[in-house]
Amino acid sequence: MKRNPTGQDRDPSIRRRRCMTFLGAAFGIFVTVLNTAAQDNAGTDLRRQALNEYRVGHYSQAELLLTRALEATQQTSNEYEVALIYAALGDTYQEELRLQEAEELYRKSISIFLRQPERSHALAIAWRNLASALTAETDYREALAALDRASKLVETEKLVDAKLNAEILNGRGIIYFHQGELGKAKTYLAHAAQIIPASSEPWELSAEDILNNLAGVYQSSGESRKAEQTYKRALQLTEMRLGPSHPNVAPTLTNLGALCVELKRYKEAESYFQSSVQILAQPETGTNEYRLMEALYGLGKTYMKEHDPIRAEPTLRRAVDIGRRNQNQLFLIPEILHLLDDYEVVLRDLRNPEDADLLHAEAQRIRAAAAFTVRVRSK
Repeated sequence: MKRNPTGQDRDPSIRRRRCMTFLGAAFGIFVTVLNTAAQDNAGTDLRRQALNEYRVGHYSQAELLLTRALEATQQTSNEYEVALIYAALGDTYQEELRLQEAEELYRKSISIFLRQPERSHALAIAWRNLASALTAETDYREALAALDRASKLVETEKLVDAKLNAEILNGRGIIYFHQGELGKAKTYLAHAAQIIPASSEPWELSAEDILNNLAGVYQSSGESRKAEQTYKRALQLTEMRLGPSHPNVAPTLTNLGALCVELKRYKEAESYFQSSVQILAQPETGTNEYRLMEALYGLGKTYMKEHDPIRAEPTLRRAVDIGRRNQNQLFLIPEILHLLDDYEVVLRDLRNPEDADLLHAEAQRIRAAAAFTVRVRSK
C-alpha cells in the first residue's frame, strides 16, 4: 500500500536557491522548506513567523526569529519541532551562503529525524536539502550519498511526492554536470522536467527552473541552438508565471547573456545582462548578492569583448565590491579571482597601473589564503 504524506510530515513549500557553476550557467539548487504541522507552542509560532520572513527574502529577521524559536522549544520535550527549526535555520544560512553552518544544522535535524521512524518524509527532505548544501560546497561524493539516502526512503516508505522526486533528479543532474558526465546530466534533468507538477507559488520548484539547468548542460555540450531554445522557453514560462521583473527571471537572463557572449552576439548579451542587473539591483528583491555580482561580471566581460574598457571599468568595480564582501565563501573564491584578474586588465588598459598593481597584489593574497584554507567537515 502506498503511503501518502500526512499533515504531520507533508511539506509542500519549496524555496529556490541557485549555485553558480562558474562555467557560464546558473544552476538551480533547491531547498525544500519544511512547513509541516507540529504541536502548537511558542517555538512553533515563531518558526511560522520566520518562514514568512524567509519567503520574502528577509533572512536576518528569519534567523532572529528562528533563534528565539529554538530557545523556546529546547525548554520542551518536542524534539520534532527542534529538528524543524534546525532545518529552517539551515535553509536560511544556505540562502546567505553560510554553507558550512547550513550543513551542520541539516545534519542536526537529520540526527533527530533518524530517531523518529514515523518522520520518514521529513527525513527524506532533510537528506535532499543536505545534498544541496554539499553540492554548493562542491562535495559531490557526499552530495550524491545524501541523495541516495533520500531516494531510498522514497522507495522503501513508498512516499508519494512528485516534487521531491523531481528535486532529487534535478540535484543528480547538477552533480553529474559538475563531474563532467553531461550525458547523465541531460537524462536526469530531462526526466525531472517531465515529472515536476505545476507550481503555484514563486518559491516552488518549477519546470522552467529545471529547463534552465538543462539548457546549461546543452550549452556546455556545445549544443548552442538547443541551449538557446531551452533558455528562452524557461524565460517565457517564468515571465508568464511570475512576471518579467521577478528576481527568479534574472538567472535565465544572465545565462542567455553568457551564451550570446560565446556566440559573439555582444549587443544581445548586453541587453540580457542589463535586464538582469536592473532586476537584481532593486532593494526589494531580497536576493543574495552573488547573483548581482555574476550579472555585473557578465556585463563587464561583454564590454571587454567589445574593446570598451571605459564602460567595463565601473561595471566590474561594482562586481569587485560585492566579491570583496563575500571572500569568506570559499566556493566563490575562483569566481572572485577571475573577476579581479579581468578588472586588473581593464585598469591597465585605462593606463592606471598603480591601482592595477594593488589589485594584482590583492588577488595574490586571496590565492595564498585559499591555498592554506582547509575545509572542516561537520560531524
